[in-house]
Amino acid sequence: MARTCSFTDGRGDTPAGSLPLALLTGEAAPARAPTRRVTDAVVPGHLVLTRRVSLPRKAARRMHQIGALDLLQKTPFQMHEIRWAIGPVRRDKEQIHVTQVIALQSDLTTWRARMQTANHPLRRLYATVDGQDVLIADYSKELRGSGRFWPALNAAGAFVAGLCALYLWALAGLQANEKLATLTLEITRLQAEALRLREEVDRLQADQDQQQGLLTGITTAPRLLDALTAATAALPDQVWVSQYVFDPGGTRMFVQVDGSAVDLLYTLADQGHLPNALMQGEVDRTPSGAEEFWLRHDPVPRP
Repeated sequence: MARTCSFTDGRGDTPAGSLPLALLTGEAAPARAPTRRVTDAVVPGHLVLTRRVSLPRKAARRMHQIGALDLLQKTPFQMHEIRWAIGPVRRDKEQIHVTQVIALQSDLTTWRARMQTANHPLRRLYATVDGQDVLIADYSKELRGSGRFWPALNAAGAFVAGLCALYLWALAGLQANEKLATLTLEITRLQAEALRLREEVDRLQADQDQQQGLLTGITTAPRLLDALTAATAALPDQVWVSQYVFDPGGTRMFVQVDGSAVDLLYTLADQGHLPNALMQGEVDRTPSGAEEFWLRHDPVPRP
């Protein structure tokens, strides 16, 4: 930001915000202001040169090119020695009268240096000609220096800040998606585990039903219970029963005896726990030497 400042010679009223003309033209070094203020200076017209050029109205679009050529041809200045601008323009029926405002480059350098010394860096220089402020020199780019990079840096910072804000806004969603994926996998695992446990429960329930049916059959059939009790008491330890069949005509069991089947029959006959114990079918011998056969006996009488 810059403030616009005019220059006065100290005569009469001094406008607010103006600076003394001696700051530009004085011999002594200007006093340094306590604070730095970038300035757009408006100098009086008598500090610059003015000249008028008349052009045909048809040449209005080329007044700047024609003005530069006229300066080279009709003034003792070279273009690198001056800075000039087009000031007030007056038109009549046939011609355009252009005012050229000319400042010596040496004067501009001196004014700029004195302004810098006074802690009032010069950004633009205007000259008041015929009541119009004409821009002669613009040092904005030189004054900014590295500051010209600030817009790009600000844009980059805003872009980075936008990315950070977008990331923070999306972070909750990303975390939620990650948790959702984890929970989905856990739910799938638990569902598979539930199915496995359900099959295990069904199997255990079937076993329980089978056992309960057996217990129910035993408890509701006293004759079968009596037969099992008698067989448990009568059969020696070296006899194993793998099948037990109970029907109204009697009881049959498939036994394996580690010894002689005939000796087993004699033993059962002597005990009397299994009435009329008889061998049914053939006797088979196992690879281990044990004998297998069906053993039948009459229903066991109730005690």
